[in-house]
Amino acid sequence: MSGVNKYIFLSRPRRFGKSLFVSTLEEIAKGNKELFQDCHIYNKTNYDWKKYPVIRVDFSNMDKNNSEILKESILNELYTISNSYEIEMEKPNKKTLSNTYLKELINKLYSKFVELKKTDESYEPKVVVLIDEYDAPFINQSDPIIKEENRLIVRDFLGVVKSLSLDNKIKLEFVTGVSAYCFKECLSAPNNLNDITLDKNYETIAGYKEEDLLQEGSVYSKKIDELAEERNISRDILIGEMRDMYNGYKFHPGEDTISVYNPLSTLMFLSRNELDNYWINTGTPTFLVNKINKLNADINFSTKPIEVVKSKLIEHNEDNLTIEGAMFQAGYLTIKGYKNKIEKERFIRPNEPILLKFPNDEVEDSFYDFLVLEFKKKSKSEGEKIKDKIITKLNDIDIEGFVKVIRSCISSIPSNLSNPKHNRNEAYYHTALHCFLEGAALNPLSEHATSGGRIDIVIDSLIDVTYIFELKHDQSSNTALGQIEGNDYREKFLYKDKNIVLIGLNFSSKIRNVKQKFDFSIYDEEGKQTTKDTILGNRQNVRGREVNRQRG
Repeated sequence: MSGVNKYIFLSRPRRFGKSLFVSTLEEIAKGNKELFQDCHIYNKTNYDWKKYPVIRVDFSNMDKNNSEILKESILNELYTISNSYEIEMEKPNKKTLSNTYLKELINKLYSKFVELKKTDESYEPKVVVLIDEYDAPFINQSDPIIKEENRLIVRDFLGVVKSLSLDNKIKLEFVTGVSAYCFKECLSAPNNLNDITLDKNYETIAGYKEEDLLQEGSVYSKKIDELAEERNISRDILIGEMRDMYNGYKFHPGEDTISVYNPLSTLMFLSRNELDNYWINTGTPTFLVNKINKLNADINFSTKPIEVVKSKLIEHNEDNLTIEGAMFQAGYLTIKGYKNKIEKERFIRPNEPILLKFPNDEVEDSFYDFLVLEFKKKSKSEGEKIKDKIITKLNDIDIEGFVKVIRSCISSIPSNLSNPKHNRNEAYYHTALHCFLEGAALNPLSEHATSGGRIDIVIDSLIDVTYIFELKHDQSSNTALGQIEGNDYREKFLYKDKNIVLIGLNFSSKIRNVKQKFDFSIYDEEGKQTTKDTILGNRQNVRGREVNRQRG
């Protein structure tokens, strides 16, 4: 509000006090001096408490799933603001352009306050524009088309403010959000904004400093004393528990950077006197979940240093955003400091290595629990797809397709689970194949006894077809098929009036997988050798007759 820095952007994690700070700015801009009697700005500054017109738009309260509704929400918000200042504006309709409407509102506010100032010097005509959670309409939007439409709406909205700043009608433009990368993607419009996300002058702009929580006589300090007495522990022990659990966020890598407490979790702890993962439990940003799933990155951050450069923390492009950058913006990682000691006389270069870490116990302890849940969801989803593929391929007697799916499944087994001893063992691959078939709910039977010997694997749970597998290791699929034929394994299943498919597979220790070449034979319900096309044609005829019967 001093006018030194007129156009500001701030990125902080969700539920970190951004909206409260915007509300504070709003009351200051409106000149509500009496609200701040016990505050620094009231007692220890020469702030003039002028009354400015304020336009505040909170995008977090607007519909993000429909771009047209988003436009309507913006217009309705602007219309409400115009009414609060008793400014005549036409009620918006579907044909009203939000950008034109915003420009008209700013111009009319400016003109009205020019007139007010003529009789009251406490008024100032320049407009204060406060945009809260600018990225809410698109950061967690899964539909790429709606996401881009919403981003363009926000970009154009900010562009109007930029154009009027050139006319010297804007006192302050303050924009907040979770994502820095989304802000950069709106760069073609709001490139007049100064990003203070990692500015040392604003490192404690959101969150609680410990010295403020412990200040003698403060509400927080009194509450800490009450909780310590209630728990029958010392004040220092309680502070230590609170510090380990909720402190630790840093937004500058300098050695003297002050860490801040997570405001939501701290307030909840002081209210309930229980250590819990309050902030984590409010949810995880969709963009972070998507980034983790997309990159499939190594995120074992407890056992290795996390090294980045500053630009990666505020990456301009979503596609280039690393998992570390996404986790920092979301509040799951914070700055530990520069990797190398910085001498006072040395200028810090942009590519200076920065170390990251988990901010506190709340995040570190619960992050991996969250990951397990996410990977379970992902695995379940992927598993359902694989299951459907396996069943479809077998029902359609698409043996080549089936072998491709199995090869893909075996390839997904981590190499550190496949040591050399196991790789040369047929039982290893037998077990793997059995598990994949079991996972597809096909109820495979392994080492199934017949009068001719033991069948490696039988699948008899499908309606139209029974599968008999013989597996070999570093031999040939032809040898495997010959064993099935020679021992007459299919004899046991002829009475079921189902088609029977015999498959010989050969696993290779060299490629650590089933070989692409396979051998097979197909028999019909009567035990006569046939072809895949004949069986599928017969099925089609049966279905056709059934349809005609139902119609008749």
